[in-house]
Amino acid sequence: MDRVCARRWLQVRCRLTVRARLIAALLGLTLVVLLVHDIPLSRYLRTVETDRIITALERDSFVIAGRSEEVLESPETVSKNVMWNAVHAYSKRSGARVMVMDSRGIVVSASNSTTTLGTSYASRPEIKQALAGTVTSGTRYSTSLHHSLLYVAVPVLNGKRILGAVRVTFPASFVDATVSKRIQGITTVAGITLLLALIVAILLASSITRRLTDLKETTEDFAQGNHDVRANTHEGAPEIRALASSFNSMAEQLTHLIAQQRAFAGDASHQLRTPLTALQLRLERAGEMVESDPHGARARIEAAMLETDRLQRLVEGLLALSRTENLNTITLDAIDLASIVRERADGWMALAAEHNVTLALDLPQSAMVLSQAGIIEQVLDNFIDNALEVAPAHSTINIALTFDRRSTTLHVQDEGPGLPEEDLARAFNRFWRARSDIHGSGLGLAIVERLMEACNGDAELVNRIPQGLDARATFVTA
Repeated sequence: MDRVCARRWLQVRCRLTVRARLIAALLGLTLVVLLVHDIPLSRYLRTVETDRIITALERDSFVIAGRSEEVLESPETVSKNVMWNAVHAYSKRSGARVMVMDSRGIVVSASNSTTTLGTSYASRPEIKQALAGTVTSGTRYSTSLHHSLLYVAVPVLNGKRILGAVRVTFPASFVDATVSKRIQGITTVAGITLLLALIVAILLASSITRRLTDLKETTEDFAQGNHDVRANTHEGAPEIRALASSFNSMAEQLTHLIAQQRAFAGDASHQLRTPLTALQLRLERAGEMVESDPHGARARIEAAMLETDRLQRLVEGLLALSRTENLNTITLDAIDLASIVRERADGWMALAAEHNVTLALDLPQSAMVLSQAGIIEQVLDNFIDNALEVAPAHSTINIALTFDRRSTTLHVQDEGPGLPEEDLARAFNRFWRARSDIHGSGLGLAIVERLMEACNGDAELVNRIPQGLDARATFVTA
């Protein structure tokens, strides 16, 4: 129970870790994009806002300078009151500080009550430039106010004469406050964007991890013995579907291999049981007859030796068939089929002569096919061996090659009795034999069929007319 709980906790922890990493990655990417976008935008807004305020101040300064021209040219009490009212109205409306100076830099009107009229501001840099006829603007630190100022100073002109100067100032913090309001709006939008990105990241990460979790659970089910389970290849991202397809391919191969191993174990146990039992009975009987009937005991031992030979052939056939089950990934090469057939036919000539059977060849000079070294020899040896078992004396076994556009077929034709139609397909089954009196394991044609599948070919048996059997192996032409 503790192991199950620990495994479940590990699964949840891994899933949360993957999900958290995906969410963090998506949020981090969104945050980087926002920073790259909003920081330059904030700086741009500060510049734009500063330029806008300076432009407005220059415009208003020239308006005030126009109203101050008459006062500076002929200072009268009525005119001074008009100028004073205009300066204070503008200051109250805009929040700016306004000072009007004469041509000597002496303050004649100011919006701020702390500024003493008659005070000289001629030493101020911006006032000097304005009295010289230059419009100036910028930011500087005020030692008297102890904070930075955004200022605009313009001359008061009457034709070409400079009658004085007007300076309008704003605290630099005013620009900061205006920009902060704009940035606050941008920050709000960025926060909403991050929230939406978080929601999208959670949904996307949940979708991805759910597919991975499903695949993990499928893998665990397969590992626990449920070999029919398969991953869903129709949902999820393309990479997840590709991973699921790869898992299904692997599962198919493993299921096939496991089935082959089970079939091999079942076939081996079934086929070995009979000869082993017969061998045990004969040896037991021979042991009982050693003293009473030595000749009978010798006969039983000879029979046991024959049974041992049969058992050895059966084991060798099973091993050969097992080796052919692992040929799915072999590399095919271009091999001269005609040359190999001539070579193997020469090796069978002597045995065929002992059976009073003639081997006849009908081969071209060369026939290149796709195969692997050793496959053609095993296929041909099995066909010739089977043909010699059934070929009557003084008959001929014909070995020929035929061709079509894409394939080359090897024929081994005997003049034996052939097979019933229902047995032609069964002949390639494991342990099948046409007659019980024929020695052999019944694995030869099963091995041939598997070898031909491994090199993308096929094998078949066809009855000849009027009699005989045509064993065919079709290879892909190189």
